[in-house]
Amino acid sequence: MATNKTGNMDILAESPGVGYKLCEKKLHWYIPGRGCPKCRNTRVLKKYHKDQKAGKAWYQKNKQKHIENGRKSYFENAEERKLRWKEWRKNNLEYDKNRNAEYGKRKPEIIRAKQARRRATCKAQLPSWACIQKIKNVYKYAKQLEIKTGVKMHVDHIYPLKSNYMCGLHVENNLQIILASENCSKGNRIWPGQLDCQKGPVSAIFPKELLALLND
Repeated sequence: MATNKTGNMDILAESPGVGYKLCEKKLHWYIPGRGCPKCRNTRVLKKYHKDQKAGKAWYQKNKQKHIENGRKSYFENAEERKLRWKEWRKNNLEYDKNRNAEYGKRKPEIIRAKQARRRATCKAQLPSWACIQKIKNVYKYAKQLEIKTGVKMHVDHIYPLKSNYMCGLHVENNLQIILASENCSKGNRIWPGQLDCQKGPVSAIFPKELLALLND
């Protein structure tokens, strides 16, 4: 039997039946409509790999620029992102709680590592003159307040223990009890007397050459 240019058996003899059409490359039979789906998938896959390769090459060439633009966009759109997150969580509260609980069960080692880092930071920022009993009382009262009101409460450090601009202390007069949602949105990015230049990334203030020297 005759063969085509691909070396396969003559495809004309393999027609599935009436109503089928042979593609332009004479490789596949298909039902007329949007064209040969197998040829289309081959073209799409070829274009995908070509674009992926070009994207990787561009990223390697413009890696630092890409990172800086990403940081800039992150801080410029921080307020809008917070509003979107609050609106989403308000409409998906139970789902978010269940998702976090499920993640804690699947990845207990990550949760323990995060808690260990937090304890180590608190210990490192605990001066000898701090009153341990007063610190315990603040956490105790926060738990009592949470049980009484039914609202999740957090003990927050007024001046963050660790940020890009400062390291506060783990002492009784640097603690405050606030809503858990407020503490999570605040993070370590806000504190009293904060300068306007401290509300963005360090890279926006200092040149990357100086930051490289400071990180060495």
